[in-house]
Amino acid sequence: MSETEEILANLNSDDLAIKKKNIFQAGEKKISESIPILISLLKSDEDSVVRNSAARSLGKINDASQFDDVLEALDEALTDSDPYVKSNACWSLGKLKNPMAIPSLMKMVDPSQRRYSMGGDPNNADIIDETAASEKIKEEGIKFSDIIVSAIKAIGEIKVPEGIPALVKALNDESDGAVRCAAALALGKIGDNSAVPHLIKLLKIDKYWYVRRDIAKALVKLKDPRAAPELLRKTSDMYDEVREYSMKALIAIGKPIAKTLFQLFIQNPKNPKLKKFISQELNRAEINQILTELLKEEKIDSKKLMYQRFYDEFNKDFEPEVETEMNPEVEAEVKPEVETEVKPEVETEIENIKETIPKPVSVKKTSNKKSSAKKKKTTKKSKSKKSTS
Repeated sequence: MSETEEILANLNSDDLAIKKKNIFQAGEKKISESIPILISLLKSDEDSVVRNSAARSLGKINDASQFDDVLEALDEALTDSDPYVKSNACWSLGKLKNPMAIPSLMKMVDPSQRRYSMGGDPNNADIIDETAASEKIKEEGIKFSDIIVSAIKAIGEIKVPEGIPALVKALNDESDGAVRCAAALALGKIGDNSAVPHLIKLLKIDKYWYVRRDIAKALVKLKDPRAAPELLRKTSDMYDEVREYSMKALIAIGKPIAKTLFQLFIQNPKNPKLKKFISQELNRAEINQILTELLKEEKIDSKKLMYQRFYDEFNKDFEPEVETEMNPEVEAEVKPEVETEVKPEVETEIENIKETIPKPVSVKKTSNKKSSAKKKKTTKKSKSKKSTS
């Protein structure tokens, strides 16, 4: 008997431990021949652990030739009495990656699937569902949103816009931050920018740092310039991870917000990602254009003077192709008594960036140098001829 035949034979073993082990093995080894047996176990076995394992193994095997039967069985499992069977049915529907599973999953992104317990144990006998929970239990009890989160993650795995309405609704779930986190990450995976305004709104107001962090993670993937103002504010968030992913999201947006990124670079000159963006994505003309715009727009004298000194430091030792001078009106507004200097670390990074950007050479000046060099040579030759004569 082959290994596959042995696993198939043991799926209906009277020994519960052997049955569970072989259900797991059937999924791990992706044995398509086991699907009819697994479906039967999922629908009718009395043991909830067996049904739970069968649901998960069906998702692991993911045989397209038997998709309709598997979809029907998993859809039916979403009404199982055991929450873990429901949760794993959602997981497997996500692994099928077929849009036909979206309607069933959207139904599970609903507060009615949330459970509560005063003891904190999801297996405890006192656990109750949303409809039976009193306001006191909802407020003081432990929430279990695992079914909702599993459904949200599955929608994110399938990556089609049809699931977005359910995810946007989940973003407004005030009862559980874990649900909002899952919804934000799923929207990032789908990659549809229609979700960006909803993510920005929540990024502004959510009180939990881990929700703000996961919204920023989603915005890293969406790369939408509309999110830049709020992401910029979140680079000053009190939590490290929120600041980190907000910065990553801004850098992911890139050139459309080059001016914002340059301002961030001046504030964070040692940030390697900002330095890499400035040195590799912007040329000298673009950097000078940004500085010119900042000088014109800035209303605070001290910052204006800082930008001017940055401009001067950046252009020192260069021979620009086009003469670019500071606007006389802007120059007149700058008060010389304001003592603001470019940070030493900024000056160091300016030098490093200057080294990575090709130094422009004026054609006119180059020709003058060549002609003067020729004159010197001819003068030397004439002098040597006179001396020999």
